[in-house]
Amino acid sequence: MRYLFILLCLYAAPLSAAPRAALRLPAGLVISSITIDTHNVFETELPAEDKLPYRAANRVHRITREPVIMRELLFEVGDRYSASLVAETERNLRALPFFRRADIEAAVNKSGTVDVTVHTYDSWTLEVVANYKRAGAATSIKAGLAEGNILGLAKSGSAVYSNDWGAPSVDLSYKDRQFLHFKRMQYSMAARAAHGSRSMSLSLDRPFYASIARSAIGGSVSYAAAPLGEVTRQTVEAGVNYGISMKPSTERTRRVKFGLLAHRADSTGPVPDRDRSIIFRLGGEWEELDFLTVRRIRKFTHDEDYNLGLGVFPSVGVAPAIRALGTTQTQLLPSIEVRKGYTWGRQLLFLKAKHSSKFANGYNSSILTSFSAEYFLRGLRYQTLGFHLGLDHGSRLDPLEPLVLGEFNGLRGYGVGQFTGSRRFLLSMEDRVYVWDDLIRLMDIGAVVFFDSGYVWPASAPIKLGDLKNSVGIGLRVAPSRSSGNSPVRIDLARALNGGTGRPRWSLSILGGQSF
Repeated sequence: MRYLFILLCLYAAPLSAAPRAALRLPAGLVISSITIDTHNVFETELPAEDKLPYRAANRVHRITREPVIMRELLFEVGDRYSASLVAETERNLRALPFFRRADIEAAVNKSGTVDVTVHTYDSWTLEVVANYKRAGAATSIKAGLAEGNILGLAKSGSAVYSNDWGAPSVDLSYKDRQFLHFKRMQYSMAARAAHGSRSMSLSLDRPFYASIARSAIGGSVSYAAAPLGEVTRQTVEAGVNYGISMKPSTERTRRVKFGLLAHRADSTGPVPDRDRSIIFRLGGEWEELDFLTVRRIRKFTHDEDYNLGLGVFPSVGVAPAIRALGTTQTQLLPSIEVRKGYTWGRQLLFLKAKHSSKFANGYNSSILTSFSAEYFLRGLRYQTLGFHLGLDHGSRLDPLEPLVLGEFNGLRGYGVGQFTGSRRFLLSMEDRVYVWDDLIRLMDIGAVVFFDSGYVWPASAPIKLGDLKNSVGIGLRVAPSRSSGNSPVRIDLARALNGGTGRPRWSLSILGGQSF
């Protein structure tokens, strides 16, 4: 809990969350018109992009339809103009997986009303999945197709074959951002089949789509069957959730969330077993809205929106003892998360702390307290310096769920999940160099120099700085500039400085996204 106290002590009055100057107009004006200006993946009206390959790609891609954009707007013709809602609409549009850019212009016309123009720029949404990952001696491949904006209707689907470290599987998914004609009601389904296992899920959800949303509601059901040693474990879960916003505003969110999850699991084999439970969930959300739009933090050439406001997110789950279900003890699952961001000049600092535990029969277990800090300096030409600090302290953890550190958890140059325990430290530093923006109108190229240091100590061992494992390395970053995420593929070559004998000192990894 001391990490949470430290973060709360660092809380300062939020910065002004005022929209950018171009959107600030005199109060009380009425919106008289809304114009949707859509752009394809490649802007062939520009000479640099008026070439055969780009024109051919535009013909393959179905541009997002105007009704899809209109239903995402937080304002209508006849409403009083609100710069805050217009700015929030911009952020919401940028967050959609089929736009790479979204801008809104507002101007007062001769009649004294407001004309609003919404500019959207489509991203390339047809993906030929052909991924290869290698870390140490482990290899993973994926192949398939995914479309994130079917016929320009904001529907997505995918079919992917994977072989993850020797385990083949097939995944199918589909998502519709507007179920039938219910505005902002989202529907999704997924299925997975692997050797000896299978799973299916279905969900229907209307989330808190904006700061002014008054309520949220949803439900889900899932089924999974997987081998567990000599037996097969079948699990069925069904849940519903509801949330209500207290005094919705564009300055802060104050929400209360309720949920109910029913769980049923059966094991078949020499010794059949079954597990039944019902979990009630209660959560809260209090968050100041103070957004900052920047570039070159986790993306390359696309805008990134970060909320710097203080956010507090408490929750508790209760699994009561119900004799009819065979449960003999009541479990409490409390947790709280606190977030805050700061900016000064070209510097950014993100702080986050979280605490969770499980309480049953007068015994507190699975106690985990985490703190992370991320600092970015953007003042250098074509560079961003990044620092990540992560601290995790566990007590009475489930032996099957220890803290893990290795290649996939931030400590490059070491094995996958090489270190396990109950207390974890990780420090990462990167100099991200942006070499070439929008190369051949397809990709952003960058390079990185990094240093990682970390370790996980078992509960029985004292914490010693001499135990820290260190690595240095260089990396290549390639980000698709016409995608929505603009998230890079990272190819890192790391050297373990004190990895010990028995494994190579050099390690090559090919993974997705920034390391932090």
